[in-house]
This record gives sequence, structure tokens and C-alpha cells, in this order.
Amino acid sequence: MLIRREDTIKVAAPLDAVVMRALVTAAHGAGMSVTWVRLAGRHRRLRTDRSARVYYVLDGSAVFVLDDEPEFEARQGDVVVVPRGIPYEFRGEMTYLVVNAPAFVDGDDVYDDA
Repeated sequence: MLIRREDTIKVAAPLDAVVMRALVTAAHGAGMSVTWVRLAGRHRRLRTDRSARVYYVLDGSAVFVLDDEPEFEARQGDVVVVPRGIPYEFRGEMTYLVVNAPAFVDGDDVYDDA
């Protein structure tokens, strides 16, 4: 199966300062999802209890905070692993791929609006 980026729909999520394209979804039957994302600002604190997430930074950089651990910067070529159930947030200017396993489905993200 070939999925062309230009055949996917660009979606803006202004509350999280991102524009994204779902490249591989649960409907593809791959057991995971892959989303291309452009971040320009701060992404709200969130967690997912169903899947682990892997962020691969294509360009730019962002500061991540996982749970109560010290913050760290991820730059081009770096990989950030977020285990299921761990609250996290990030901010910066970067383009990245996020992989969810199992695949992301609506309702997976739980936001900490406190």
C-alpha cells in the first residue's frame, strides 16, 4: 500500500499549536498510526492510556517534559519515547512524525487543563 502525503488531509489544532496530516491510521490495519506534524508554540499537557508514542524530530527542536522529570531538548534526528499513561508536554518549533502503537483513535488523548 502506498500513501502519498498530498493525498492526506491537513488539519489544524490551534489549541496545541500544530498542523498535522494522518499518514497511517487504524483503518490501514497496520496496528499503529503515523502522523506528520508541524509544531509552532506550546502543545498542551496530555497523556494516552492506550498507546505508547514515539516522536521522531524531522527538523527544528522542542523542549519536552515527561511526567515530573527534568525537561530536555529534542533536536533534528532525535527520538522521544513516551510510555502509555505518562503525562507530558512540549514546546518549540519543529516538524516531526509521531507513531502510536496501537494506532491512535479519537478519544485517546487526555488533556490536563489544570
